[in-house]
Amino acid sequence: MALLSGKASLWGAFLVFWLLAPTIHAEYCSQPGAGEVVSSKRVIDGDTLDLADGRRVRLIGINAPEMGRDGQPSEPYAQAARRELLRLVSGSQLRMIIGAQPQDRYGRTLGHLFDARGANIEARLLMRGLGFTIGLPPNTGLLECHLQHEQHARQRGLGVWQYSPVRRAAQVGPGFQLVRGRIERVSRSREHVWLDMDGPLTLRLPRDMVGVDQLLRATGRELEVRGWVVDRGRARQGQKRYMLPQAEARLMFLQ
Repeated sequence: MALLSGKASLWGAFLVFWLLAPTIHAEYCSQPGAGEVVSSKRVIDGDTLDLADGRRVRLIGINAPEMGRDGQPSEPYAQAARRELLRLVSGSQLRMIIGAQPQDRYGRTLGHLFDARGANIEARLLMRGLGFTIGLPPNTGLLECHLQHEQHARQRGLGVWQYSPVRRAAQVGPGFQLVRGRIERVSRSREHVWLDMDGPLTLRLPRDMVGVDQLLRATGRELEVRGWVVDRGRARQGQKRYMLPQAEARLMFLQ
């Protein structure tokens, strides 16, 4: 599902490829008293923690920088994001609202965390620039509110926004990316609409997506997209090497 919104922002008009659920427009996306009472046992990184009851929770709505593994260095602000999440969940009663999709493919619980006053933990991290907003249907209830907090950090150059993390489409690679480029070509197949960017990247969207007809006339427009880019290996003739599936296309912005 999709919603085309004309709301002005720092980046231009939003183009969001899913139907936004009702959101709460308040500082830190507050929901006092909502959810089940939980407590933290161990913080893994800036968006993952273990609860005292044994559940591992992947926070909904934020993708924090990756911690270093197997001898690889941590991404910028990964350690800062982990330290801040540890601070926010330590010594405080927490509440959790589990997402409409309750688990990810790794068996982790997908949830929103709130502190004793009802402030959303993900929003507090985003407002300090310690991660990027993401939204994967059907867990998009706080998406618009999270975007507002991310915008605060982006405008002020905080954390991950100190230096622009956005790459041009010609520089795209596999993994989580923020990419900006021009729509070079729009094509259709039986089940999908394909947006080829001015680089080795194509976006794959379902044909029955609400609002997709407007994209058919978007050739030449500038687009910013974020998500997990897939390397398809050696590209066939006329095919882009990298693909961002709609299920992974978290957010898009037109200018």
